[in-house]
Amino acid sequence: MDISNQFINYVKFDEIKRIIISVNTKYQSYLQDEKYRQMLKKGAMDILKDDFEKLEIGKNLCRITVKQGTEEENLKKIKTELIKGLEFALRFMGL
Repeated sequence: MDISNQFINYVKFDEIKRIIISVNTKYQSYLQDEKYRQMLKKGAMDILKDDFEKLEIGKNLCRITVKQGTEEENLKKIKTELIKGLEFALRFMGL
């Protein structure tokens, strides 16, 4: 995820197979804004559809819980959509 390295530290599983997205500290303030929180939840629900169970947002982490047995497939979806979204945002911003 070369493009996302400046925004995202990592995307991986935690010990109970939740998908963890660690945001670069420069951008963690966005995670505290209710408007962005709602956008993130809607985005996760749109990407994961029926597999989505729960989104938890911390200081600079998002934890996404998906249906048991779908974790690997949904981790790939999240990574792919993050890259697409970041590429789109960078083009939109002219970077």
